[in-house]
Amino acid sequence: MMLMRGFAYPAKLKLTFCRKQTQLKTGIVNAISGRLILGLLIALAIAGQAQAEPVSDAVVKTAFLYNFFKFIDWPETIAQQSYYSLCTTNNDQLGDSLLVLENKTIRGKPIVTHRGIKDNDLKKCNMIFIGSSENAEAIVRDLEGLPVVTVSDTLNFIDQGGMIGLIPSDDRLGFEVNLDVINAGGIHIGAQLLKLAKRVNKLK
Repeated sequence: MMLMRGFAYPAKLKLTFCRKQTQLKTGIVNAISGRLILGLLIALAIAGQAQAEPVSDAVVKTAFLYNFFKFIDWPETIAQQSYYSLCTTNNDQLGDSLLVLENKTIRGKPIVTHRGIKDNDLKKCNMIFIGSSENAEAIVRDLEGLPVVTVSDTLNFIDQGGMIGLIPSDDRLGFEVNLDVINAGGIHIGAQLLKLAKRVNKLK
């Protein structure tokens, strides 16, 4: 899986990708003529790896989750929490890739991961990655109207009421956004992130 243009990847990493005429900078930057281009293309390395290895789908998905945190604002009550919680459902297929988020912070607050979460406990999460083997539609229905960001690689996820769907795009991983559902949860997603989305579903 190739990395998507426009994302920064957290530290504990090896530099494995460098395109001709691409600047290596941290974060998403504004390019000439106002276009948003990729600054830093860095692959995550799983803790303990001695050498750079091909980037797995799980690692890229984890990098997406990390970047989503950076460009999403939650309601004030959640913003006042001492940490951000990232939850996954059963069979998330992310393996050890979540280990790279240890000691990572967003706006000075740590990201705390919880795996195998289900039922009402999902309502306590700030962001949830829903495994493709789960009944995603039922999960997002239970979370409707809540400030919980739902992410999944389930096919047509945003058409089932999910907020952010991970999709294959030209040998890379891309994403699409259901802005109506996000707004209904009182969540704000940054314009920079929306510009990178392959599709934004906004009916209203």
